[in-house]
Amino acid sequence: MQLLQDIIIWLSIPPTVWVFATYLVLINVIAIGIMWWDKRSARNDGWRVSETTLLIFGFIGGAVGLIVGMFSFRHKTRKRLFQLIIVLGLIVSLFHYWLEIQAIYWHLYLV
Repeated sequence: MQLLQDIIIWLSIPPTVWVFATYLVLINVIAIGIMWWDKRSARNDGWRVSETTLLIFGFIGGAVGLIVGMFSFRHKTRKRLFQLIIVLGLIVSLFHYWLEIQAIYWHLYLV
């Protein structure tokens, strides 16, 4: 019972920098992993990850991970439309990062 109360108290603490940093690291590591999996599956004629899934990860903050994975594994480097959409996802992600950082600064210094 005490553990449940501790979890509830921990979750009720206002989010700070560590929440945002954890999200960024996790979403980008997952994006790199998905690119690796898709490249591996493409070589072995296995189950593939749809481009829509990859692009969704790009728009929710994993565009840096997708770009790193794309050039590290040489996957989808010939598809110019895919690269263009990933760059748009990077712009959206950077705007999202900026908004989150502004919210963190506001919370830390003004509240």
